[in-house]
Amino acid sequence: MPTPISNFSLEQKIGQIMLVGFDGTTLAPDLRDTLAQLHIGGVIYYDRNIASPNQVAQLNRELQTLMRANGDAPLFITIDQEGGIVARLKEEKGFTEFPSQMAVAATNDLANARRIAEALSAEMLALGFNMDLTPDLDVNNNANNPIIGTRAFSSDPQRVAEYGVAYIRAMQAAGMLAVAKHFPGHGDTATDSHVALSSVPHDRARLEAVEFVPFKAAMRAPVAGIMSAHITFPAIDPTPGLAGTLSSKVLTDLLRGEMQYAGLVMTDELTMGAIAASGYPAPRAAVAALQAGADVLLFQTGYAMHRQAHQAIGEALQRGEVSLARLEQAVERVWRAKAQFGILEDRGEKINPARVGTPELKTLSRAVAAQAITLLRDDARRVPIQPGAKLLVIETGNYGIGAALGATTLRVNAQPVAREIAGAVSAARDHNLVIVATTDVAKNRAQADLVAALIETNTPTIIVATRSPYDCVHLPAAPTYLATYGNTPPMLDALIAILTGNAQPRGRLPVELPGFYKLGEGM
Repeated sequence: MPTPISNFSLEQKIGQIMLVGFDGTTLAPDLRDTLAQLHIGGVIYYDRNIASPNQVAQLNRELQTLMRANGDAPLFITIDQEGGIVARLKEEKGFTEFPSQMAVAATNDLANARRIAEALSAEMLALGFNMDLTPDLDVNNNANNPIIGTRAFSSDPQRVAEYGVAYIRAMQAAGMLAVAKHFPGHGDTATDSHVALSSVPHDRARLEAVEFVPFKAAMRAPVAGIMSAHITFPAIDPTPGLAGTLSSKVLTDLLRGEMQYAGLVMTDELTMGAIAASGYPAPRAAVAALQAGADVLLFQTGYAMHRQAHQAIGEALQRGEVSLARLEQAVERVWRAKAQFGILEDRGEKINPARVGTPELKTLSRAVAAQAITLLRDDARRVPIQPGAKLLVIETGNYGIGAALGATTLRVNAQPVAREIAGAVSAARDHNLVIVATTDVAKNRAQADLVAALIETNTPTIIVATRSPYDCVHLPAAPTYLATYGNTPPMLDALIAILTGNAQPRGRLPVELPGFYKLGEGM
């Protein structure tokens, strides 16, 4: 279907490349006016926009009806629904939660990647979404990475590529536009780009051997969209402080030129700290990203900011800072993607919230979760828990593990203070087995002090890493160690089944744990 560029006003062209966040759970007047007056091309949902399957389905119908009535193309309606810790659609609100990407890779079964991607896509399509900002193709080879972690499939580039391509093909075959992220690679960083700008300082040979591998595979799939990273890559663009999102050397010379990628290039969210701290407020960042080669500009909520960004792009065009040809190239790619995935058609009849959160979807999710739990060490043979054990569960979050096991539960802060550690040691004296549910020990080092205090008193202890298997690196003396790759309902249900002996731990570690475990290990 040809792009009707000649029929678009300049305002429509600018609006088509903007994908915006919004407030509330309804089509409120401010949202309606922003979408219609700026001719916006897409919206993104966050937690604040979600109340129930019926609410989401109804809002998505209304959004598309509005744009059609306004004479604009239907919207990209997208969300970050990766599975694991990045999931906006939660079971507590009636949706299905799925295992993280690392959990799926831990099953060591590529068919599970396809099953999860198909199920996730089916649920989202039934709600009226047409784009998902997944899979994450970062190679997570930095144990101190604070933002990727279990969002990645593996620390092995080939495994990330293999599982990522399986996700992409299954999603897109179902009719869901997939967006791989974060190009050229966010895995080897120790800084969260939501907060500050970081760098991947490796030379080009290393980038080719590691970071680029999954993205090149995704391009061959071919993936419909690729999201940029707010990170500097000196080997590609040595400009100090210039994030990949704003670099023509990254987006145009490398991604378009060398790698010959023809799909959508999308920015990560343009109000994130990494961009703002570099002197690029969202309107200025929008101009720079478009000039660098981005086709879709992603914004958080802020209707006044959306208008400022729209105006800034128009003024940059008038000044000749950005060419009309560059804008029209981006609009053509947006239109082509919408045509390819049937978004230009009326898909209202396919929206059916009754197909969301079904027993079948939840059964599938839990079946994959059960295959992912990894027993990395059990020197004292404490798994499964022996009947009649007097059990104490110490939780660093409200996980419900103790309640599910009928055990005494002690909840401590993520960063337990000395008083809490002493209380835990005291409580452990009245029990013959303690389970400690850890959460991101790299950031919460006092949890390591808690575990060490228990082990020093010879308290029989099981460690459960409820989010990241990298906790093990900081707990070298733990004699029994389980990794769940997330604390969502499917993973916690699977954990309980293994602890009680109703299931066997089958997972295999999909990442290297420096100095402790190699990829593929598990008992």
